[in-house]
Amino acid sequence: MPSTPPTPGPRPPAGADPAIMAARYGRPAQGRRGVIVAAVVAALVVVAALAWQATTAMNRTSVHTEDLGFTVQDATHVTVRFNLVTDPGTTVRCTLTALNDTFTEVGFKEVVIGPVRAARTAHEADVTTTEPAVTGSVQSCEIVGR
Repeated sequence: MPSTPPTPGPRPPAGADPAIMAARYGRPAQGRRGVIVAAVVAALVVVAALAWQATTAMNRTSVHTEDLGFTVQDATHVTVRFNLVTDPGTTVRCTLTALNDTFTEVGFKEVVIGPVRAARTAHEADVTTTEPAVTGSVQSCEIVGR
């Protein structure tokens, strides 16, 4: 009588009906082949995600500012001076703020700049205040028209 090779995976307890065991606990694991296929698929997904992220990051235009200073003109105005660093041809909207001596915002202005002609450009803008300010600066900038 020829012997059959043992099947991989856990063996059911003696006397247990394989159909009942499969219905209750599922089929035995497929072995190493399933694990290898799953690992290869996961690796391909990770490589594709990294390639996509690198491609989009390289094509993204960045913007940042350098505060140059401010001048308090009077009780109702402060002038903010700053450099804008971004790709030529980019249009940017910057938010400028003025604060009083308790760091409360007393002035706010949005300015649209661009399209800029150079990578680094110098700008200044007057911010109207509701009371005397002791500082003025760029709060944030974002690219317009993406």
